[in-house]
Amino acid sequence: MKTPQKLIALVALLLASPAALRAEAQIEVEKSNPPGSDNAPTEKTLSARPPWAGFFANSKDEMIDTARFPFVKGQADRIKWADLEPKPGVYDWSSLDSHIRNAVEGNYYYYFVLWTGPHAPEWIYEQGVPKVAVSGGKGKDYFPYYLDPNYIKYFHRFIGKLADHIASLPEADRKAFAFIQPAFGSTGDRQLYKGSPKDPRYNISAEEYLEFCRGATKRFYDAFDKPELEHIKFLFNVADQSERGEVKGRGARAGEQLFANWLRQNYPIELRKQQFTIAVGYQANGEIEQDNELRPTFYGLNGKQPEFVRGEFSKFGEGGSFRENPIWNYYWTAISTVDRGLDLWEVDYRTVQTGKYDEGFAFANRYSYYKQPQTSPQAFIALRDVLDSADTLRFPEEQYGKAVQSNADRMKKIESEFSKYGAKVGDLDAATSLTGASYLLEAKAMNDVGFGLIARNFSRFITQIDANQTSVGLWRVGPADQPYGRYARAFENSSGRNRMYFDLDDEFLPAGAKDPITLKLIYLDQGSGNFSVRYDASDDPDKTAINITKTNSGRWVERSITIADAAFANKGPRNSDFSLVNEDDEEDVFHLIEVTK
Repeated sequence: MKTPQKLIALVALLLASPAALRAEAQIEVEKSNPPGSDNAPTEKTLSARPPWAGFFANSKDEMIDTARFPFVKGQADRIKWADLEPKPGVYDWSSLDSHIRNAVEGNYYYYFVLWTGPHAPEWIYEQGVPKVAVSGGKGKDYFPYYLDPNYIKYFHRFIGKLADHIASLPEADRKAFAFIQPAFGSTGDRQLYKGSPKDPRYNISAEEYLEFCRGATKRFYDAFDKPELEHIKFLFNVADQSERGEVKGRGARAGEQLFANWLRQNYPIELRKQQFTIAVGYQANGEIEQDNELRPTFYGLNGKQPEFVRGEFSKFGEGGSFRENPIWNYYWTAISTVDRGLDLWEVDYRTVQTGKYDEGFAFANRYSYYKQPQTSPQAFIALRDVLDSADTLRFPEEQYGKAVQSNADRMKKIESEFSKYGAKVGDLDAATSLTGASYLLEAKAMNDVGFGLIARNFSRFITQIDANQTSVGLWRVGPADQPYGRYARAFENSSGRNRMYFDLDDEFLPAGAKDPITLKLIYLDQGSGNFSVRYDASDDPDKTAINITKTNSGRWVERSITIADAAFANKGPRNSDFSLVNEDDEEDVFHLIEVTK
């Protein structure tokens, strides 16, 4: 269990428990010691995650069926200022109240993003707020002038009335709130305008952006500073704080960084939004750069507390590559969100209601918030190989060609070499020209070769030792109606790769721990051969836990094993804690290993 990098102390307890707490059976501490109770664990005792942490569904008017979909922890909503204050000083809270009552009756949590800016009431323009026409944007072609004193006056007044109304609700209704996301501009995005003002008088400088957002933030904190609302936290869509306060760019974009610096210096950023690309897909060109940038903040590897991160899936299920096999792609997107540090993944409730993607959604819910090995109930590794054309060590330029994304010949050579393992480039144009969210939405087919990829297994707290030297990657393997086979790893007799070795994080199981652990394994039941699971036991560093004989059903199979005497002291072969061993000449195929303590 060698630890590659230790994580810091657990995030402080965020929220009091609501009435009628619905906790998952596996997380007993949420049942017996809910936050806010006399027995609730404190930060010093490494507290349990907030009871609302997990998977959320975007649902407007329909009550969520948490009996049918127990992995749904709450509803993600959007409310518009225009709907709540249709006339000056006249408020209509009926829609908001209805959604809150649904959450209470349906036994789930609730949060909303407050849409202002282009969703402000039309009457503000009759009260003297300039209407700013924009060009080159998407959505509305006009916005309010945010710096106008009348706009600020009415906006701040509305924030106060919103807080007063929520404080007036019955306790059960108030406690249904997980958090609130204030939004100051266009929807929940950071920018105030989408597009450029046609009249340059209405351009907003970096300093003006900071001043406007700073004033609105203070107003939210002041308005919600009530005993009835002390449990409600704010989630902000905000960038990381720049090192040494550096700000790049000009205008409002630079203002976004100024605001991020100010906000993080003055308020606790326990919760944050991050969407592209971690919430909308996996294996997008250029993803490794973003992962390297965000992972320290998300996981608390920067000397600070890990942040609770939310992001919505939105329209990306419409992409051609995603539609090629939605069952695979929802599942692997779910796993990638966990690997990358997303805590609250939102998907449209209509998609949830199909019942086709339950396993992926439940997976995302299960790992929410658990970013530290010592407090996480489980650890996992989802096995995959990734063909990154940017990798010049694995794919030398003298053999494959210059390592630039536009080099189609290089990608085709890599595809050709690994096609026997199922690798395929379905849309070469997208692979060689698109990046990030554009790639995920616009690619017409799945690609197994890309550029700038996260080229490793997806995991938390389990590492495969010498992955490519001890196993081979597979692509598009097994039944297409099961979610696992987008990737896999297998033995290969011809190259002598007949054993896979794994290291469990040292802090996942305390030294001398006596409680049994459960090891879950998902493998492809293809052929009739057998393989074993071995582990570092207290009395034998290479003890056989089980020998599994396949039955050639052709389906992916799940098998759980209870181990009562695990030492996991890295005394197994190659300093492993456990391993998968080929016991014959068949080449067994594996998807996932999960350890639960």
